[in-house]
Amino acid sequence: MHTDSVDGGSVIPADGPPTNQLGSIVRSLRAGSGMSLNALAAASGVSAGLLSQIERGHGNPSYNTLIKLAHALGVRVGEFFGGHDPEPKLAGLVRAGARRRLLLSEHDMVYELLTPSMNGRLGMIRAQIAAGWSNETVPFVHEGEECVIVTEGELIVVVGTERYALKEGDALTYDASIPHWYANVTDAPAVLIGSMTPPSF
Repeated sequence: MHTDSVDGGSVIPADGPPTNQLGSIVRSLRAGSGMSLNALAAASGVSAGLLSQIERGHGNPSYNTLIKLAHALGVRVGEFFGGHDPEPKLAGLVRAGARRRLLLSEHDMVYELLTPSMNGRLGMIRAQIAAGWSNETVPFVHEGEECVIVTEGELIVVVGTERYALKEGDALTYDASIPHWYANVTDAPAVLIGSMTPPSF
């Protein structure tokens, strides 16, 4: 399991979001919710010290920490993607080297947005799940329907009380309002493509 880091060297594009941008997003969401830093720390289970460092742009959280913060703030994890939403167009092109990413402390966890934003009727992500990683203690719960397909490696997906072992090429569709979590119990990263409607990741 990975732990939070204040100097984690995240894998992001050269034009990806810096840590101070993530800090601004967290601070803005907290202010919008009317919560003090200590109140958010208590509600999320994230230490006030780490939260303060994140907000000041001096570090970036682990993925599980982002899930905790999203739950406590009542927002989607997708709110933490860096960059600005593009102007609406007839079609939205996202170049391979210009995907918006979550800034994470784990070097081998990569979450990329494949759609231009999370504000359309469909959202799609590409996720590299680190070997040995799990979010069993902080499962996802959000509105809508979700489908994931494993494109590399193997992944355990648990929806409610049902456990599914997915291998390369396997796809699983489920009601995303049921608590669900991923676990990579292998010693190699796994990659999945996920789609959700409405975008609610």
